[in-house]
Amino acid sequence: ILEYTQKSSSEQTLIKARAKAVNRLPTQRNISKVRILKKLNREAAMYQMKSEMPGAGRHSGSPILTKSNALEQIPMLWKVYDDLRIKKRDGRVDKWVRETVREVKSQCENSQWKNSETLKGYITLHDEFTEEKGIPSSCEVLINLILERGSVPRINTFVDIYNVISVITGVSIGAHDIRNLSGNPRLQATIRDMPFAPIGGSGGGLARVGEYAYIDDVGVICRMDIKQCVRTKITNNTRRVLVIFQGHQGIGEDILRGSILRLDGALE
Repeated sequence: ILEYTQKSSSEQTLIKARAKAVNRLPTQRNISKVRILKKLNREAAMYQMKSEMPGAGRHSGSPILTKSNALEQIPMLWKVYDDLRIKKRDGRVDKWVRETVREVKSQCENSQWKNSETLKGYITLHDEFTEEKGIPSSCEVLINLILERGSVPRINTFVDIYNVISVITGVSIGAHDIRNLSGNPRLQATIRDMPFAPIGGSGGGLARVGEYAYIDDVGVICRMDIKQCVRTKITNNTRRVLVIFQGHQGIGEDILRGSILRLDGALE
């Protein structure tokens, strides 16, 4: 009866503890035992009803990112970062970004960098799922911006750091404000065209039918690994972030774990 699996780990622990306490009650207190079980069942029903409501609201627990069986070929890892203090700019971050961008720029002076199997693998993956052929990875877009403008886009300390880590590792990285997620996000293939409002887009975005997308209970939070929605973007007020690390056939979970470690180190 008690569907606690949809709750956060802390909520699950609380429910388990309550259930154990109920089972330890002496038999002469069966009336209280029944009342407690009824209360727990009401709580579970309320939670399920809220989670099924369209646009149910902000995510209060820790999200669990899942992946459909049909997309098992896409390597993907995720991590939640808590208690963040994000700023518009920071001197140490600025210095690190400038130095790293300078190194990347010197390494990509000729066009051979585009022949990297790391980058080409994302184009191959995208081609498999969309009729719009030749879409580059978010990492390749960032490198092009470095070569054209001399830097990655400067948004805030967290976004700047993970963008640079993406450039260094070649891994597609996306981040979402957990407050603005609705339910647990999932990686799945779309069964219909799904419009969404993209970050930095003057017009609307569209995750086309048959493409893979990251989706929560409200809608698309990222089309494939290339275009995120504005609803869950990271701001200076963001405190909890879900970061997604996605690879392809040539970038497995070992490389994704390395990217997580690089991000962990840069955030210290």
